[in-house]
Amino acid sequence: MVKKQTATKKVKKKKWYPILAPKILNEKVLGESLLTESSSMKGRYITMNLMNITGDPKKQIINLQFRIKDVKEGQGITEIVKYELLPSAVKRLVRRGKSKIDDSFPVNTKDGLVRVKTLTITNSMVYKSIATNLRATTKTALKEILSKNTFENSIDELLKGTILKDVKTKISKITPIRAFNIRILKIENKGREEKGEVAIKEAVSEEIKETTEETEEKVEKKEKPKKATKKEEPEKKKSEAEETTKEEKKEVKKKTTPKKK
Repeated sequence: MVKKQTATKKVKKKKWYPILAPKILNEKVLGESLLTESSSMKGRYITMNLMNITGDPKKQIINLQFRIKDVKEGQGITEIVKYELLPSAVKRLVRRGKSKIDDSFPVNTKDGLVRVKTLTITNSMVYKSIATNLRATTKTALKEILSKNTFENSIDELLKGTILKDVKTKISKITPIRAFNIRILKIENKGREEKGEVAIKEAVSEEIKETTEETEEKVEKKEKPKKATKKEEPEKKKSEAEETTKEEKKEVKKKTTPKKK
């Protein structure tokens, strides 16, 4: 008799691999990832609140996005890819009777292209000419500062508050400023296409655009009102005529009923 041989698959056990922050944040442990191999976490993105990293409650309005650029000794080494001010913090700054001035522009740093989105709020309502002047001065000031530094150094200065103070002092000469902040500071995709690190991210964004277009078409179809059919139109006319006749009868009864002496 021939004995049957059963094939057994070897299942690899998953382990917890730590993910470390950059040197700017003292290489603190951001978290752990459960994986079979440590090399598989390379290229992944993590978004965390700055308060959870530093322990400072004043930093809870800031989110940082990290990218795992390398894996050494089973530990994920990250780099900061995006700095973002929470929308709730922006809403708190905006008030009635104040001008909100937004702007978005690219800047070349020492290590690549960067996208900057600024937010300026004045003490009172200002004319368009003053708003354009504020945009121009903020753009030139930030280009001078960021072009001299790398992206990592500019994030470090932004977290310390030196960039915000320098720009605010320059633009406050034009008009009194209530608040100035950088909403978003992120690495532009065009600057990282050469290394091929953001190819997956771009493909995902294209898929999202296609799905949003399909959903918009479905919503438009649902929102279109149905045209009244030929059968429904005479029925509406009949109901309107019946209502008018009832009202006329009521008026006739009121006139004919004699008053009680």
